[in-house]
Amino acid sequence: MRQVCGIYGFAITKPFVVDGLRFVPVHSSFQDAKDSARDLTQYNLTAAVVTDDLISAEILFRLEAVLSFIEHLDVVITEPEAFAGNDPLAQFEKTLRIGRRHNGGGAVIGDDTFFPLSRPTFVRQALLRLGDDSFCDSTGYRTLFFKVTETFRQRKPFIEVSYFLLFSGLETYVRKTLNGAMASDTARLLAQRLRAMDFDVHAFSASQAVRSMKTYVRLRDALFHNSDFEATSESGGIAKIYRLTEYFDRFAILMSLVVIKATEFDDGHLNWDAWFDRQLFK
Repeated sequence: MRQVCGIYGFAITKPFVVDGLRFVPVHSSFQDAKDSARDLTQYNLTAAVVTDDLISAEILFRLEAVLSFIEHLDVVITEPEAFAGNDPLAQFEKTLRIGRRHNGGGAVIGDDTFFPLSRPTFVRQALLRLGDDSFCDSTGYRTLFFKVTETFRQRKPFIEVSYFLLFSGLETYVRKTLNGAMASDTARLLAQRLRAMDFDVHAFSASQAVRSMKTYVRLRDALFHNSDFEATSESGGIAKIYRLTEYFDRFAILMSLVVIKATEFDDGHLNWDAWFDRQLFK
């Protein structure tokens, strides 16, 4: 039985097919699709997804998360219903008013107007990885993916909650991919794994605190153990203060890039140092 679901908040201008799921866009104009998808006041119908087979709740759950990750905005997919007629878009309301959306900083996979294959390829690869229980168990990929995604799907994000999700997701992924490493020097482990993924980071660097994993460990410890948004270190009688608000945005971008790397996606357009220079596409 053919089924169809409405998609609200995902920018798409070109139809594509992934694993038997056919995506049909509302808009053909890049600007219209972008404006509709990135409306923070409501959820606008931007596409429908059609399948000839029954689509499971778990697949929909994962797909919704993948589309949300791409946009770095909460995306809603409706429950499947029988496809009655020729136009899959005609069955759905144009808008859903179920609360405001939190902007997670901008889409992390390029629009299909400029990079036609990027979004379909990432959707396919992410669904493949999320559906591979053995891979997820051995790497912590699913934990990493959903914790990073949840940071911008919260109705009212708190920086301490978001940082916990990001840091714990990364630590799970790092320790599992390093074969269950239990060493207490977390900064060294984080740097070891991220450097293996070609990220320019250090376990500790006094001169480059942004690239120093020790900075983020210190902030984790101060936040989790003392409920403090600042961490302090002292060297040669000089105190150095690290403020979570000054490092959070860069760390959040880094974690999104880690997810993309862990998904084994590279369309050649991403700047992997964007967490430092803030230029996502090249």
